[in-house]
Amino acid sequence: MDRAARTGDLTGRATSVDTCPPVQPCCLLPAVCQQPFRPARLSLTASTASPWYVCLCKPRRESFAVRKLEEQGYDVFLPLLTQWEKTRDGWKQQQQVMFPRYCFLRCGRPGQSIAPIRSTPGISGLVRFGNVPATLDEAVLEALRSLTEQQARAVAGRDCPFRAGDTVDIASGPLKGMSGIVSAVAAERVTVMLSLLGREKPVALPAAHLTLA
Repeated sequence: MDRAARTGDLTGRATSVDTCPPVQPCCLLPAVCQQPFRPARLSLTASTASPWYVCLCKPRRESFAVRKLEEQGYDVFLPLLTQWEKTRDGWKQQQQVMFPRYCFLRCGRPGQSIAPIRSTPGISGLVRFGNVPATLDEAVLEALRSLTEQQARAVAGRDCPFRAGDTVDIASGPLKGMSGIVSAVAAERVTVMLSLLGREKPVALPAAHLTLA
């Protein structure tokens, strides 16, 4: 982009996006933001098209900010990734924010102002190009929504993160330090082919004892 994105309030004051956190994954967010058409005069009231705006949230306050925006009647989209994480109780499915500190919103009713966004708890401001709020193309947002839904369905249909054919390391238990290949997966135990006494033998292990190699 030729111009640096800026964040700030709608009074003309703006803070350089240099203060914003790096976007993950793969710096995708700057690529999908568009530099919008610049009208002769910036209006604080949303147009009939109801564009999607890019919001910068305060650190680790994305869910709180989304709730506060929804309470004001805005349509909000916070992309989440569903992933497997190892906990004390074994492998659990956890949701993580795809773009830390960023969410997307549009006005939920005709004539709704975007001015209150700047004072919403949990929100640092709108991402801007100069004094004009950055917007996200509807097709890109729908692609993100489809991606998160497909990824969540793929993870939800499994009891653990392992599949037949995966190479795994044994991280705990009496066989700690050995590696093998998963041959079968059950609800709570995973069968791994291990080389024991010169032969490949199937050994059933708790999923909590394994990590992907």
